[in-house]
Amino acid sequence: MINVLHLYYDLLNLYGENANTRCIKEELTRSNIKVKVDLKSINDKIDFEKYDIIYIGSGSEESLELALEDILKRKDDFKKYIESNKYLILTGNSMDLFGKYIKTKEIKLDALDIFDYYTEYITEVSFKNASSDRIVGEIKGKTNLIKETIIGFQNRCDYVYNIKTPLLEVEEKFSNNGTNNKEGFTYKNVYATHTIGPLLIRNPYLTDYILKSICKTKKLDYKIEKTTSKEAYKKYLENFN
Repeated sequence: MINVLHLYYDLLNLYGENANTRCIKEELTRSNIKVKVDLKSINDKIDFEKYDIIYIGSGSEESLELALEDILKRKDDFKKYIESNKYLILTGNSMDLFGKYIKTKEIKLDALDIFDYYTEYITEVSFKNASSDRIVGEIKGKTNLIKETIIGFQNRCDYVYNIKTPLLEVEEKFSNNGTNNKEGFTYKNVYATHTIGPLLIRNPYLTDYILKSICKTKKLDYKIEKTTSKEAYKKYLENFN
């Protein structure tokens, strides 16, 4: 049995990000592995030891601040969960919650301070393909986890600084801070990226990698097979190029 928690499923679910947990359930079920997905949000009681995977998605800036108020109460639980090599998947701006702070255009908010990076909102129009001070566009990148290209989309208003262990290599304009080709963050079994799409739907080879790794720790047999999602990925990649 694999237990999955979709945290802040109601607040941080822009762009159909809940499809990531539905993808996890579908792929594990395809391998005849029992899986249960729990939906939790603000003020809900959570038994962190129960879960093999925690997923948090992307939300509006206002929703992120609401989630921040709640998640600060769970700092010790998250630190223990992460250091126990459990799996944490963060897409969109949810990765901002785990840094030192989030500096918006008006105020500076303390974040979980589990990792050394920090977030600052973009304060001027600096991206030509966006209508305001945002980073918007289709992306592709490379990761050390798999040989296949990662594809997706970004729509964000922030730069993230002081990340030393990025997840992806992307075009500079889509990087963490707009100055290099490094995007996202990884530590132990934490996988964080601003890439949405949803990430796991559009990147079945990455999904295979993560789920196979999880199942190995649980001594479960995850089967990697040719699926329609992989055919769709290849076709989209052709169009992308």
